[in-house]
Amino acid sequence: MRDLFYSTLLNYTNDIDYINNCYSYIINQYSSRFYHNIDHLIFMFKELTQSSILPVNRDALILSIFYHDVIYKSTQKNNEYQSALILEKHLAKTDFKHIELCKNQINATKNHSTSLIDSDTNLLIDIDLAILGHKKDVYQLYTENVRKEYKIYPKFIYNPARKKAMQHFLEQDRIFKTEEFYNLYESIARDNITREINNL
Repeated sequence: MRDLFYSTLLNYTNDIDYINNCYSYIINQYSSRFYHNIDHLIFMFKELTQSSILPVNRDALILSIFYHDVIYKSTQKNNEYQSALILEKHLAKTDFKHIELCKNQINATKNHSTSLIDSDTNLLIDIDLAILGHKKDVYQLYTENVRKEYKIYPKFIYNPARKKAMQHFLEQDRIFKTEEFYNLYESIARDNITREINNL
């Protein structure tokens, strides 16, 4: 993962010290969480690697993945927006020309809405949500770790909010935007989500 970040940013800056600082910041931000952590990044890059879908702008997508949860506070509702601002702050000091594209991709992970203009946004959303369509034990661990991130909230607050958030996915025509991820994960994800809601 480190090599991927460095090889991507080296396309836009030769300042190794600056790349070091950016990467150290990212790792530090993801290191103190139960779910939105480094393992989540590794998981997403694995999903991307295994997919047959070729991104239109691979570098932009890679950077969006690295930064999409760089800010994640359970008490805040604008984490995606704040994460996009960090990406902008970091990449503004390089020759990277697609900052707005990345910001839009990151902000799209808030509501997981289908993009009609950028297929890479849909791919980002799908690899972010792919955990929903994995095996029952993997999904169970995911829900347990998310709950730990929201441990400051008592059950009578967390459970209804979580139920509402997950019901939102079931109400969508399709959770996964790309055909590949839809075929792989849609049915299992709906079963997992339904089971979780029934247990809340």
